[in-house]
Amino acid sequence: MDALANGGVVGRDAVEAVLADPRLIRPVFQPIVDLHRTAVWGFEMLARFGDDAGGSPLGWLAAAERDGLGPALEARLVEAGIAARDQLPAGARLSINVSPEALVSREVHDVLDAAPGGLGRIVLEVTERRQVADYAALTGALDRARAAGAAIAVDDAGAGYAALEHVARLRPEYVKLDRDLVADADADPHKLAVIEAIGLFAGRLDAALVAEGIERKAEHRTLAGLAVQLGQGYLFGRPVRSLVANGARRAEEPLSALVDHDVPIVEASVLDAGGGPPPGARGRVVAVVDGEGRPVGLAMPAGPSGTRRREALVADLDEEARDVARRALRRPIATRLDPVCACWPDGRLAGLVAVDRLLGAGSAMSRAPIFLV
Repeated sequence: MDALANGGVVGRDAVEAVLADPRLIRPVFQPIVDLHRTAVWGFEMLARFGDDAGGSPLGWLAAAERDGLGPALEARLVEAGIAARDQLPAGARLSINVSPEALVSREVHDVLDAAPGGLGRIVLEVTERRQVADYAALTGALDRARAAGAAIAVDDAGAGYAALEHVARLRPEYVKLDRDLVADADADPHKLAVIEAIGLFAGRLDAALVAEGIERKAEHRTLAGLAVQLGQGYLFGRPVRSLVANGARRAEEPLSALVDHDVPIVEASVLDAGGGPPPGARGRVVAVVDGEGRPVGLAMPAGPSGTRRREALVADLDEEARDVARRALRRPIATRLDPVCACWPDGRLAGLVAVDRLLGAGSAMSRAPIFLV
C-alpha cells in the first residue's frame, strides 16, 4: 500500500484503504511492568499501518480527523486490540488508546458492544489531544465500558488544576504520568514533588499510577520508591509485533482474569422486604448488594423455590488469585466452596469467582516460571 504521500503526509486514500481492509493495521505491543516485582503486568497496543511500520500514529489520526474519519479509524484500532486480547499471557491486560471524541462515537460504541465476552482484561486509555467538549457524554461512555468489564486509564497526566480536574471527572482506575515528568525524575526534586502530589491525588481516587518512558534504572528505583505501581519504557522492552513472541508471563494471576461478570444481583432491601432473586436466577447463586452496588452477601439456592442468605468473601480485582484462594480455603467447611465476590476499586461488585477456578489458577501458577524483564 502506498501509505504516505506528499513528503510523509498521510493522505485520505491511505486512511480509506485501512478502513476498507483492517489487515493493514499492524499493531505493536509494549510491556507494562509491576515496578516492585519487575514482572509483566500487561501491554499497551501502539498503532502501526501498512508499510509505514515506523510511522507515528498521530499523523494517521490527524489525517483521519481532517477528513472526518477519526472515529472510524479509532474504531478499527479498538477492534484490532480486542482481537489481540486472546494472545495475552495469563493474567495480563491490554491497554488501547482512544480519544474522547471516538469514545462517544457510534463507531466505537458498536465495536465495544460487540466484543466477545465483554471487555474483561481491556484498559481503555483516554488520550487528550484537545479539550473535552462534553464530559457528561464521555463519562457515560466510560461507565458503559466499565459495566462490560473494562478499566479506564487517563494518559499523560501532569500538574495543574485543569489536568487534575480532568482526572477527577473521569475517575480512572489508572493514571499515566507524562513521560516528560518521568524523564530524569531521580535527579529533579521538582519533578519528584509533582509525582508525589499526583500520587496522593490518584490514591484518593483509588487509582494506580503508571509511569511512561522509563529508560534508566535510576528512574525505575526512584519511581518504585514513590509508590508508583506500574511503568513502561525502553528499560523494560520496546514495542514488538507479537504478544506470543514476547513470551511474558505474570508471576501471579490476578483475580480479574477469573471473574464471571454475568451474575444475577439483588439488593438486600428487596430480600429484607420479603422479595426474591430476579427472574431467571432460579438455581443460581445470587449476589446480594447494598444500595451502592457493594456486595453484602450471597443468596444460595435452597430447594426448588427457596434461597438462603450467606456471608460473602470479598476481594479486590487486582488481588492475586493464589492469595484469594488461600483465604477462601480458610473459611468454615460449609461455606468453603461458595464463590468469591470480586470488586472494582470503588467497592462495587464486578462479578463472582468460582472457587474451582481459583484453585485451578493457583495450581497452574505454582508450576509457571516468573517472567522477569
